[in-house]
Amino acid sequence: MRDIDYTGSSGGLLALAFGAGWATATTMWLAVAGMVWRFFLEPRITQLQSDLQANREQIMRLETALLIHGSASVRKAIRAPECEPAADEAVTP
Repeated sequence: MRDIDYTGSSGGLLALAFGAGWATATTMWLAVAGMVWRFFLEPRITQLQSDLQANREQIMRLETALLIHGSASVRKAIRAPECEPAADEAVTP
C-alpha cells in the first residue's frame, strides 16, 4: 500500500472523497429529519392547533354564559380585561 500525500495529488482525491461522503451523510440526515417532521411532529402540531381553537371556543361559550347568568361582580371582572391586549397579541419591544 502506498503512502497518501495529503498536500499533493492524493490530497485532492481525499478532499473529493470527503466531500462526497459529507454530501451523502447530509442528504441522509435531511431525509430522516423530513420523515420525523412529516410523520411525528406535523400531525401533533396540527392536533394542538385544533385543540387550541376548540379551547378558545369553549372559553368564549363559558364567558358568555357567565356574562348572562353571573353576578354583577363576575360581569365586571370579565369585562375588565377586554380593553387590555391579550398575551399572544401584545407587541414586544
